[in-house]
Amino acid sequence: MTTTIRRLPAATVRVTGTLTGVLAAALLAGCGTPDLAGEAASPAPVGQAAASPAATPETTPTTETATEATPSPDATETSEAAATPDETGAAQQPGGSKAADVAFARKMVPHHLQALEMARLAQTRAGDPWVGQFAAKVATARDTDIRTFKGWLDMWGAEPLPRDHAMPGTQTRAEIEALAKLNGPSFDRKYVTLMIEHDNGAIKLARTEQADGSFDGAKALATATVTALGAEVKELKKYRDLLD
Repeated sequence: MTTTIRRLPAATVRVTGTLTGVLAAALLAGCGTPDLAGEAASPAPVGQAAASPAATPETTPTTETATEATPSPDATETSEAAATPDETGAAQQPGGSKAADVAFARKMVPHHLQALEMARLAQTRAGDPWVGQFAAKVATARDTDIRTFKGWLDMWGAEPLPRDHAMPGTQTRAEIEALAKLNGPSFDRKYVTLMIEHDNGAIKLARTEQADGSFDGAKALATATVTALGAEVKELKKYRDLLD
């Protein structure tokens, strides 16, 4: 017996895409959260918004500049105080960030890279066009965010965690390989199920950044992530209900 799957409205596809970038750009610009169902053109991606003065960590003075002025005793004391752990025990990092911000960026790079990997599988193995379209939008949004996170890590002198580092919502290598062997409706169901878990895991990491972070750019992107991926999870669950 053949099961006919109703397509979700076109607005569903627009919810994904560069939504993370849209929301982060709006938040950093002080414009509030955009109407997800609106027809307005998408603002600049997150990477461009993060480059604004409000979102970019202050750069460390060059050696030449630093040697021109002799630090006063007061300045030395201030510098030493800034390098000590704060009241929560998180050491302050360069550029106005602290350990929680660096940890967030280090985790989100491999977390998003796995979402990219699954999205690319969906573009060749999905049976329902909606799944393929959804995956394409996910790939665009995650790639934008990865570039932003890597830019921050470069400025902080830090590296992303390994690709297969276990985190909330991530799948094991065996699970990804099993997904790659599926095609058509069986792939669609498994992909949607895994993406719900994956998005919920990213939301958990973002909420930790909202609570513990201090760098405005990272906190704004965390807020955008919670909103955008929460919308993704709702749409994925609606689609999965159609399969049951």
